[in-house]
Amino acid sequence: MALKISNLSVSFGGNRVLNDLTIPEIHAGEMVSLIGKNGAGKSTVLKQMTKLIRFNPHLITLAGKPLVLDEIGYLPQDHRITASISVVELLITTMHVGSNSLFTKADSAEKALALLHSIGIIHLANKICTELSGGESQMVGLAQAVINKPKVLILDEPTSALDMSNQLKLLEYVKLYTRQYSACALMVVHDLNLAIQYSDKVAALHDGLLFAYGEPTHIIDEQLIKDLFNVKSQIIQLDDYPVVVVRS
Repeated sequence: MALKISNLSVSFGGNRVLNDLTIPEIHAGEMVSLIGKNGAGKSTVLKQMTKLIRFNPHLITLAGKPLVLDEIGYLPQDHRITASISVVELLITTMHVGSNSLFTKADSAEKALALLHSIGIIHLANKICTELSGGESQMVGLAQAVINKPKVLILDEPTSALDMSNQLKLLEYVKLYTRQYSACALMVVHDLNLAIQYSDKVAALHDGLLFAYGEPTHIIDEQLIKDLFNVKSQIIQLDDYPVVVVRS
């Protein structure tokens, strides 16, 4: 099974944001990060995917067939929940979106609690959603995104509102999920060190085009960082991972 994204073109006010962009196939169990400067088109790729499913389904395929919304788990930037219900009630409701039944399944609460425990946020189970902090909302948003076991995860800057501990917690769970359920994950990441540590592949975007693609330890180097961000950097080897250090 592979996710294929082909020939994406988007313009805003005459400004071409994506220029016939095609991303190599993302295979089951893979995490792919989109990197690049602000305005390079990273978040636009994710937003266009959900639109194209409805209007040009042949451009986004999974296992050779048009991807459908039910197969996607989506976590947007700055995820906020406005419902004045508890987190576990939110997950139960999410599990039954589209159901014609007035009754929830008997094990819905157990499944919701088990998921919260797996992610490491069981302490939020009974907290009212409108009382969650920004970071807590983002973690709960991840639970919402995976509760129905989608085959494709789309994560738009999932770590931007999180402290260091929760950044690792979120990405560790995404990694576990993609492996366990043979899912494909596509995410926007600004922290290159997190991209190196957690991505199987990295897609570097520049001016709406695919500038580079491959394993992060192979393609992220000082020259790529200079080309994408126009900054000087140094790559330091630490244990099994290279670490990017920005130089003034």
